[in-house]
Formats: sequence, C-alpha cells, structure tokens
Amino acid sequence: MSLVPYFFELSGEHPTLPQAEAYGCCAAECDYFQCSTDGPGYAVFGFESDRFDGIASRLALTHRLGRYLGSSTPEDAMRLAGDLDLPSGSFAVRAKRFQQHHMDLNLNRLAAAVGGVSGAGRKIDLTSPEVELRLFISDRVHFYLLGAEVDRSQFEARKVAERPFFSPISLHPKFARALVNMTFVKRGDRLLDPFCGTGGVLIEAASIGVRACGSDISPEMVDGCRRNMEHFGLPWDAIEVADIGDIATTFGTVAAVATDPPYGRATSTMREPLGDLYDRAMGSIASVLERGSRAGVVLPRPCPERMDGLELVHGHVQKVHRSLSRNYCVLRRR
Repeated sequence: MSLVPYFFELSGEHPTLPQAEAYGCCAAECDYFQCSTDGPGYAVFGFESDRFDGIASRLALTHRLGRYLGSSTPEDAMRLAGDLDLPSGSFAVRAKRFQQHHMDLNLNRLAAAVGGVSGAGRKIDLTSPEVELRLFISDRVHFYLLGAEVDRSQFEARKVAERPFFSPISLHPKFARALVNMTFVKRGDRLLDPFCGTGGVLIEAASIGVRACGSDISPEMVDGCRRNMEHFGLPWDAIEVADIGDIATTFGTVAAVATDPPYGRATSTMREPLGDLYDRAMGSIASVLERGSRAGVVLPRPCPERMDGLELVHGHVQKVHRSLSRNYCVLRRR
C-alpha cells in the first residue's frame, strides 16, 4: 500500500475541531491512513491518492489541501525550493501566513524568490496555473501542491436564514458537516439525527451521500425538516415523528448518530427537564449503534466520560456567547 502525504490547510476557526474533522474524513474514506504530523493551522495525512477527491468533497473546516512536499525553516526555504521535483505545466507560487507566525517574513518577496528558484524556465500564470505551489507559513514554512480548495460558500448558501423553515437556534452548516464527519460515517450508510429539528445535520449528511434518517417529537419540526430537504433537492431514508425513547423501534440499527439536542429556554422538550432528556437520549443512542460505531452529540454541558454503553473518544468546547458553550462530544458504542 502506497500512502501519499497530503497537507491540510485548516481553517483556524477553532483550535481542535478542524483537525478532528479532517481525521474523520480520512477515516470515513480510507481503509488505512496515517496522520504523520500536525501543527498550528495544519495537519499532514498519508493515504492512497485515489481517496483524495472523496476526502476533499466532505471537508468543511479546511481551506485547501494538496500533496505535501516538505517543510523548512525560513532560512532554508530556498534550498528546499531548489530540490523540488514539480510536475510540468504553467506555474504560480502563493504564500499564506497562519495567524501571527513569522511576522518578519515578507510573503510576496518569499513567494517571488521561491518561484524564481523552483519555477525557472516555466510559464508563469497567476490566474489559472496548472501547477500551484503553496507556501504555508506557520511554525515552519510548509510546501505543498494545491489539489483542491474547499468551496465554503456552499455552507453559507445552506445556513439557517436560507431555508424555508428555520429555527434561530441551530448549528452553522459548516459545524453540522464537521459533526457528521467526526462520526466516521461512510457514503451510503445510514446516519440518524434523533433531534432533527429543522434538518441542519441531515442536510449536511445527505449532501455527501450519506443516507439521512431523522426524528423529532414535534410534528411541526418533522414537517419543516422534510420541506428543507426538498428545498435543497436532497433525499432521505426516513424522517419521522418519534420520542427519543422510541428510535430503536422506529429506525433499527444505524451506522452513526449526529445530533444537536435542544438546550435553550426557547426549545420544546415537552416540559421534560433537560438533564433527564439528555440522560435518556444517551441510552437510546447507544441502542441504535453497533459496537464500535460513533455518535456526535452537541451539548451545553461538559461531555460525559461514559454513559449507558457509550464512552467519550474526544470532546471540543466552542464558546458561543457568555451564557452558552457548545460541547461537541464524539462517543463510541462500547
């Protein structure tokens, strides 16, 4: 098995979620892969080259990715540039700094110098080059060939206000997609959102070829979820009115669960205390997952280490405002 190293230029919108999502995409699309290194704003994963398009098409919290060529100190960048074996074709070099790293470097000057060494004798095309060499300045200078740029405008086009039926308490589509990806769900497998609400998670699951299943205790929400799926031209397996305690009999076994349960005063829980609802939900989620399968659950409280057949794999805290933090909990069925 020949693993090719690929550089992921992460979005930096959260300190840990982008890399966790990239890892989840690799796990979902690859039989085998490796995370070889990571650092501020980036990660390098090794996988077979025929998996690249599938991984790139799932990502939400990555800006760009492509074949990794190497890293150097700023002082050694010219030497590495001279050693590169690049494919033929028109050529451009672009440099980007991550946050405040190496503020002393002039990026335009660095890109021009690297281009003069590695692109000698090539046709320069700054508009649509056949070969785009990217320099990512972080803890070091990282070189990679651009293979794909994530179209993040798609998530803006699917945000809450763009749906015919919506609730203001909803994950942004890019974070809903990340939640789906962190479950390792494969295309063609069934994913369940047992608190589907207006369908934000199901929209992102169906958008990458996952079979969407959802339920909500509110008939109004179920009807609105179906309308939203239709609005975006997306299929679903089943979207039903059901209490969280009835999901096993309603859906049977599913490959993954991704859900953002109600957690605000404006949400409807049929007067059930939120703590009781969450505790009951964990047991029901475990009941629909096979051993080893994963659930991504967003909670307004710290992730449980272990509960009702589930164990915490990793968690991520996202501050929303002074009184609300979202805890992205990735759990595995024991």
